[in-house]
Amino acid sequence: MSLIPQDFYFGDTQTVAKSLLGKTLHIKTGKIEQIARIVEVEAYLGIKDAACHTFGGRQTPRVKSMYLSGGHSYVYLIYGMYNCLNIVTRTEEHPEAVLIRAVEPLPEKEKITKADLVSNGPGKLCRYFNITREHDGVSLWKKTSSLYLTDDGFKVSAKQIVAKPRVGVDYAGEAAAWPLRFYIADNKFVSKK
Repeated sequence: MSLIPQDFYFGDTQTVAKSLLGKTLHIKTGKIEQIARIVEVEAYLGIKDAACHTFGGRQTPRVKSMYLSGGHSYVYLIYGMYNCLNIVTRTEEHPEAVLIRAVEPLPEKEKITKADLVSNGPGKLCRYFNITREHDGVSLWKKTSSLYLTDDGFKVSAKQIVAKPRVGVDYAGEAAAWPLRFYIADNKFVSKK
């Protein structure tokens, strides 16, 4: 497994989002390390995207990590109860990010039952892996971090990537219809929305 370098995250957010499919997320809690494959993401395009937390240049304590350079984590709480993990992209001047919507815990299982679907949604995956606001602002390109990403050689072809509108952003006007949700076709861990 090769560590994904920080400059990977500086690219165009839609390109980074698609490229994250198939990559592995490492979650360290004390001496325990869990690994999961990213199977579903959503791109958020910063100040021009009405669905993004930094739309119009919004700067609040909640979105502080969105203004870090690409490769940092942005974890926020929704509905007062669910954390969501995002990966900041581009530069400090372009506060954009990719929401991690679903992951498949590794090692993979041959037969997957409904009980195995513990990480097929952004809130569910954070709850399962105990990702909290403590993980906000983490450097994802360092193996010493509590969260980091690697490439284990798993390949996702362009034909396997499905593009759809994002989930739960009906308030965002025309941006609600933008096809910025990407997932691996036929993967059982993709969320049902």
